[in-house]
Amino acid sequence: MQLIRVAKEYLRERQSPGIRFLHIAVLLMVISQIVVSNFAGFDDDGQISKKIVEYYGTWVHIITGLCLVPIALLFVFVELKSHGVKHFFPYLSGDHAQLKNDLMQLRQLTLPEPVSQGIASIVQGLGLGALLLVLLSGLTWFISWRYGASWSELVKDTHELLTGLVIAYIVGHGCMGVLHIFYAGKK
Repeated sequence: MQLIRVAKEYLRERQSPGIRFLHIAVLLMVISQIVVSNFAGFDDDGQISKKIVEYYGTWVHIITGLCLVPIALLFVFVELKSHGVKHFFPYLSGDHAQLKNDLMQLRQLTLPEPVSQGIASIVQGLGLGALLLVLLSGLTWFISWRYGASWSELVKDTHELLTGLVIAYIVGHGCMGVLHIFYAGKK
């Protein structure tokens, strides 16, 4: 429980209340999506399973996913508007200076501070990109499934594959966050 309290304080110091609310809402909804997806199921004909747990699990996953779309899009928009694209993706404009500096610090076994255009910001940008890919593929799957498109199974498989990126991001970002919380606490 102390980790949660320390994490809340850390976020309170570094994020405005609005961003913090969106950040936590997206995190909780994404985690719930990952958990509930284990209880979703379809019959061989592509229809939602009639098994009670799979039936409700599928609909909870779909409804939560549809609710997640506007909240996550708002989160991404606010983050990009407040920090700018270069904060998260400096390499797109050929700017590698801060990344090189952070990598040099890591080579010296020193944890770099989370600064604009640094490794922490780049990882956050990759997470925003992974989130958008999963949202887009999930929404595309839902629309193609509802209209009975022949390619909806392929889109569903792509959505499930891309979800692996978000899971990897949650684990990596969470570990980085814990390291920064404890590292900042020792300074």
